[in-house]
Amino acid sequence: MAETNVTFAKIVANPTLFSWAQAYNAGKLFAVLSLEKNEEELEEKDALNLLGKEILDNLEQEFYSLETKDLESIKNAVLVTSKKITEDVFCSFVIGAIVNNILYAFVLGKGKVDIKRDDKFGTILHIEEGPSSSIKAASGFLQNDDVIVLQTKQFTDIFPSEVISSSIDHQPPSEVAETLAPKLHSHEKEQSGAAAIVVSYKAASDLDIPPEEEQKEEEKPKEEEEIGGEDQFPQASIEVKSSNYLSKLNSYIPALFEKIKIPRTKELTHSKKLFLTVAVIIAVVFVSSIFLANKKQNDAKTQALFAQVYPQAQKKYDEGESLLGLNQNLAHDSFQQSQKILEDGKSKFPKNSAQEKQILALLDKVNQALNSSSGVTSVSANQVDDNISAILASEIKNPGANYFTQDDKNIYFSDSNGISSVPKTGGSAKVIIKPSDLPKNIGGLGVYYGNIYVLDKEGKQINKFIQTSGGFSKASYFSSGVSPDLSNATAITIDGSIWVLFSDGSIEKFTKGNADNFSVTGLDKGFSAPTRIYTTVDFSNVYILDKGNSRIVVLDKNGVYKAQYQASVLKNASDFEVLEADKKIYVLSGGKVYQVDLK
Repeated sequence: MAETNVTFAKIVANPTLFSWAQAYNAGKLFAVLSLEKNEEELEEKDALNLLGKEILDNLEQEFYSLETKDLESIKNAVLVTSKKITEDVFCSFVIGAIVNNILYAFVLGKGKVDIKRDDKFGTILHIEEGPSSSIKAASGFLQNDDVIVLQTKQFTDIFPSEVISSSIDHQPPSEVAETLAPKLHSHEKEQSGAAAIVVSYKAASDLDIPPEEEQKEEEKPKEEEEIGGEDQFPQASIEVKSSNYLSKLNSYIPALFEKIKIPRTKELTHSKKLFLTVAVIIAVVFVSSIFLANKKQNDAKTQALFAQVYPQAQKKYDEGESLLGLNQNLAHDSFQQSQKILEDGKSKFPKNSAQEKQILALLDKVNQALNSSSGVTSVSANQVDDNISAILASEIKNPGANYFTQDDKNIYFSDSNGISSVPKTGGSAKVIIKPSDLPKNIGGLGVYYGNIYVLDKEGKQINKFIQTSGGFSKASYFSSGVSPDLSNATAITIDGSIWVLFSDGSIEKFTKGNADNFSVTGLDKGFSAPTRIYTTVDFSNVYILDKGNSRIVVLDKNGVYKAQYQASVLKNASDFEVLEADKKIYVLSGGKVYQVDLK
């Protein structure tokens, strides 16, 4: 399959509090999404915006995690993503994915996919009526200069097919958008859920031949909505070895002249001398033609192999570049695939050939991209004064305690005496909650606005101790009917929501006593014996002490992997404190405090 070139442009209406739309792209994955909700059902100002971004992020992660991208697998990814859309939200979700020269199209809820080929304009998919959960799919071969238009229902309500067709008329996507966008914003029926993306497909030259693996992945499109057809040409594997053409020529010449017995020139007549001269010329021409034919054949094989290796490596490199701002871990995977293609292929080209130089130049760019996109930072942890972190200094002074937490004024810890409080300005510890009021098996300790939270591993509850003028009164965080399994919890942290870390590496987030939909995505390898989790209401990220992998992992508050810091002292660390604004982490390991700098 030839390598392709895709250009696109987006058209999106202005959002409102109750209606939001977005046109989206990641590599060769395209989508338009609109969400609407009744005014009386809207709880938060940015609810639709946040939900929309979560849906698009999830679609990207599901799509790029697929080993084989075909109609069924991509449809399943869309269905998994659709689970995030609640029943009280009206949805128009239209997706298009280009894999090799095949378009896979999907409409979830309501929406439309149109195509313009040559002078013909038609509809691939269209759902006008039905629930938001309804889905329709189609796939087919694309042809050079095809233009595809993905549209939300609100966009189709404003622009009939004939308007879109005439706007496309042999224009690049950017000019189509410049034509339609002003009409959208000035239209008397402008709808804030209107969005479209215009995609132009162009096939590259026939020399862009992919590796055999990618051809095996390619499947014939389903006949549900056949767009077009293209012949398939299986490619043979070509192996090119370096050869010394001069040495081959030298091996031909002695063998040839061995056959020709040249008599002494004095014995030759003029006619015989002329005949001999012609014979030698013919022999030289014959040998030269063999040499040139052999060289041409090897050059053709080299070029064919280069067309197998280089374009595919370049494709993966470009894919990684396009993903850098969206998902660093997926970008890293694309760079690794490009690196493997180049490493496997570079030895097959003649030394110092033009092809080898191009391969090595791209490999250098890929290696640089890998270094910058890994998100893994090996750091040196420098020992600092114990008192630089009040909470870690308190842990050193109270080795019998098992959990510590802090607010602006005090440090709190749990031990056999109950829960005690120590002022940060200095002084002795004071018991504020007696052991008889606490669970037998504590799995985490936190403080939020003066209230103390204690995780009860056996009771499937988080006890909330509310500060009063006379001390603390005990209440349950989870209401009746909510009883999560907390038996393997190792720590908690609070930023308004309560984050619970478990020994198997899973993380659960609870808000107002109810479980949130939270999962970790993009992490290169799972947690191993994680022991502490840390965030605050002012932090952008969540930090996890992963002792088994000697690292601290950074996630954003949607669970998306951001970075990780590796240092040998983390293997034996017992706790840590993060100063996000100061870009510092203080780590307690082996009874000493170390500093790790954030980037």
